[in-house]
Amino acid sequence: MDSADFDTENEPQETIHSELPQNVSDNVEQDSDDDEIQMSSREVLESLQRAWINEKFAPDVLPYEEALVEMVMLQLVHMEENLASANKNDLLYIVHRMEVDRIRYIVASYLRCRLQKIETYAAHILDADAVRQSRSKRLSDAERKFATDYHESVENHFYQLVVRHMPQNHQDDERIRRVVPNVDAHVFARARKDLGEYSLGGGEHSINIKAGSVHLFRYRDIEPLIIEEFLELI
Repeated sequence: MDSADFDTENEPQETIHSELPQNVSDNVEQDSDDDEIQMSSREVLESLQRAWINEKFAPDVLPYEEALVEMVMLQLVHMEENLASANKNDLLYIVHRMEVDRIRYIVASYLRCRLQKIETYAAHILDADAVRQSRSKRLSDAERKFATDYHESVENHFYQLVVRHMPQNHQDDERIRRVVPNVDAHVFARARKDLGEYSLGGGEHSINIKAGSVHLFRYRDIEPLIIEEFLELI
C-alpha cells in the first residue's frame, strides 16, 4: 500500500485520498447491463463517499449503490486479511487499521442514512418504488423487505392502539397521516461537469451550470441530475 494522506476532519466535501493495499487489485470491475466499467480502488472509494454525502443531504431516498457497496466490502475483506498477518506494533499497521475503520464508517453511515429514511417514509417509499421500472427502483431487495415488514408492523401497532377505537369513517385515513419527504427543500449542489442552460421550476427559470460551480437549488428540480451524477450535494 502506498503512503496515504489521512484527513482527521470528516468534512463532507473532502474525498478519500488514500490507496488500498497493492495486493488488492488496482482495477475493480463494475458490471452493468450494457458494458463493463473499469474502476480503480481510489475511484470506487471516491464514488462511495459521493453517494454517502448525497444520501445524507437528499430529502428523499436515492437509488441504492449496490455495486459500489459490494466492491468496497470485498476490498475490506482483503485488507483485513492483510492486517491479520501484519506486525501490530508497526506504524504502517496502525495507519492501515485507521483507514479500514474509516472506510467501514462510511459504509455504515451510508446504510444507516438509508434506513432512517426508510423508517420515516416507509409507506411513501414503497408506493413510489412499486410504480418504477425495475432499472429505476431505489431499494435493494433487503431494504424492500425491511420496509414492508416495518410498515406492516407500525400499521398493525397503530391499529391496535388507536385506529380500532376511532369512528369507522376515520379508520381508512392511512394516506392522510402518511409522512412524505419534503422534496421542495433547498439544497446546495456542485456541478461535476458543464451542463449549459438548465430549466428550473417547470421551465419558469433557467440557469447556466458550469463545472465546479455551486448553486442553491430546490431539490425537486435537480433530483434527476443527482441520480445521473451530473451534480453532487454538499
